[in-house]
Amino acid sequence: MLFRSCSEENHYRARQVGQHCGLKENRLNKWMRALLFGLLTVQLAACGFQLRGTTPETRLAFESIYLDAPAGTPLERELRISIRGSNTPLSADAKSAPITLRVLSQAQEKKVLTINAQGKVREFSLTYRVRFEVADPNNKKLLQPPEIALQSILSYSEEQALAKEQEERMTFEDLRRDAVAQIMRQLARVKLEQL
Repeated sequence: MLFRSCSEENHYRARQVGQHCGLKENRLNKWMRALLFGLLTVQLAACGFQLRGTTPETRLAFESIYLDAPAGTPLERELRISIRGSNTPLSADAKSAPITLRVLSQAQEKKVLTINAQGKVREFSLTYRVRFEVADPNNKKLLQPPEIALQSILSYSEEQALAKEQEERMTFEDLRRDAVAQIMRQLARVKLEQL
């Protein structure tokens, strides 16, 4: 038999000495878990895994940036977090920063997409739009995409109205986060030669 159970006598003696029959197995299990964790960590590093926001495509090529966006909005808050996450300080003055990120407009739209045979809504189209520009201290436009528009389709059921309201709010939050990520990628394309 490969595994022996401890007899009561051996168990009693082991407890007096401060040992337990399973102690050796527990140490082995801890060692194996540590080894497994180490191997998984090495594999993640080897495959190129990086935390969100730390890729070279989101690093900004200037020493500071001024953010001109409606204060207190979720978009402004997420842009500030993303800019700080790229290790670029936010400037308090537009004239002292090499570039200004100006949010021109943002909008959330909800339109009926499909209806059923009874004339009730089955799906909504949710659209998040944001317009922005990037300018230098002399107000020369360095980056001027017309607008970022992101769309998602939301199924609807009157029986689940409260849940669908929550889903709609979460969908708009996801669309806004995607828009912030696209803005950061656009900012990373602005090179120092343009400044």
